[in-house]
Amino acid sequence: MPEAKTNKAVYEVRSSDGEIYGVIGPRDWDRFRQTLAFVPPDARSLLDCGCDRGNWLDYVCRLRKLEDHMGVDVSAERIGEARTRYPHLHVEAGYLEDLHIKERSYDIVTALEVLEHIPEWAAVLDRLLTIAQRRVIVTVPYREQIIQTVCIHCARLTPLYGHLHSFSEESFPARPGWRLSFGYIRDRGIGASLARRVYRILRPRRAWLVAVYDRIHA
Repeated sequence: MPEAKTNKAVYEVRSSDGEIYGVIGPRDWDRFRQTLAFVPPDARSLLDCGCDRGNWLDYVCRLRKLEDHMGVDVSAERIGEARTRYPHLHVEAGYLEDLHIKERSYDIVTALEVLEHIPEWAAVLDRLLTIAQRRVIVTVPYREQIIQTVCIHCARLTPLYGHLHSFSEESFPARPGWRLSFGYIRDRGIGASLARRVYRILRPRRAWLVAVYDRIHA
């Protein structure tokens, strides 16, 4: 039996599987537009964790007057693509825990569709809270049913899309010195079939949960 791949290895393999995992469509841009509402208009700096190919980071840099920004992703290949697509972005490859980022060094820290891929996600969340001066914004699939499938690379059962966890409001812990609130990003069927678009317009579902941590200043 082939050796099971680590979470990072699976991520790297998917990044080399072609544009199927890299295409940004209308549904993604709508998700970005809804997420932007949680980034304060007066934010001056932002760190994006799990920045992938830099699409969200470029989007928020264009629509907020940021004086400083940084994107971090574990995949060196995806960081290379981000530098090619968006040469103006400051992005770095590596594990967040291994990078020398000072405490409270960014107004806003974002992690969009990242924590569901990380085994010890709560520890990573605590790291985000040390870096943020004002706010941490986390988005995750809402109440997702985790489905196991056979990996075409290692022939072992693996969670579909690499999602290891299902999240609801109860999943996120309270933290001293922080105020926790929630929002939702709705799937409105943009870019889908006509029937689905009509259905989502009439009954848009809560597709992603937004957990927002605001620092309570003494």
